[in-house]
Amino acid sequence: MAGGCWVCNPFCGRCQPAPKKSGTCPRCGTVTIFDKRDIVAGAQLACKKCGEDLNQDVRPSVVRCGFSGLMCAYPCGKSASHNLGEGAYRVCEKNTPPRETPS
Repeated sequence: MAGGCWVCNPFCGRCQPAPKKSGTCPRCGTVTIFDKRDIVAGAQLACKKCGEDLNQDVRPSVVRCGFSGLMCAYPCGKSASHNLGEGAYRVCEKNTPPRETPS
């Protein structure tokens, strides 16, 4: 595993996009776990107990990946790579392109 990990933590997200993300509800304090596919699909991310909207806390911002140079809607820790040098981008098989917004 990259980075010397012995076991992959599904919430980590350093070497690949985390398969799961969690959010703590600011209203009731309940922790809700979401799957990557629901987050990427644009599903409503709400607290499982009280229904509070957790989209802003859980859904990552779209970034230009420092590893691949591509826009990524579900970045991992490699997106912060800036030591590759200009034009030294690499292929990222985990890239999640941003969803097209209807005009």
